[in-house]
Amino acid sequence: MTNVDVRFDQLAAAAHTLSRTLRHTGELEVGLEHLPASEVDVLRFVSAHPGSSVSEVARALRLQTSNVSTTVRALVSRGLLLREPDPHDQRRSLLRPSPLADEHRRLLSRAWSNAISGALAELGDDDADAIIAAMPALTRLAATLGRRTEA
Repeated sequence: MTNVDVRFDQLAAAAHTLSRTLRHTGELEVGLEHLPASEVDVLRFVSAHPGSSVSEVARALRLQTSNVSTTVRALVSRGLLLREPDPHDQRRSLLRPSPLADEHRRLLSRAWSNAISGALAELGDDDADAIIAAMPALTRLAATLGRRTEA
């Protein structure tokens, strides 16, 4: 393995650890129930694409429709997703995040921002400045990876 490969491995591991740590820290700080990863994925997709059907969510996330249906039922029972009849096809439902999901997302976003701000304050100025300077490039990287998985 070359040095470049090792750096990419380290970047992927750091990004994964950061994501998991923020998620768990935010849930604990805000007092939210821990959701399984599949529910988080479906909820995030529907929040970004309100009005999607179960089939559309399954296709986009590359999951089995039956698994997404089960996940949607769990999210509806938790009060985080709403099912609405499709006005063009009454046999199908369209999914939307509930007001409760919107509130949870707002609370988590604030908790994540506070956690990052606090952690950056503990780092040296050079590290904090480098991380902040990398934000636009990391955002573009995330968008590029997201487009690749949607294709």
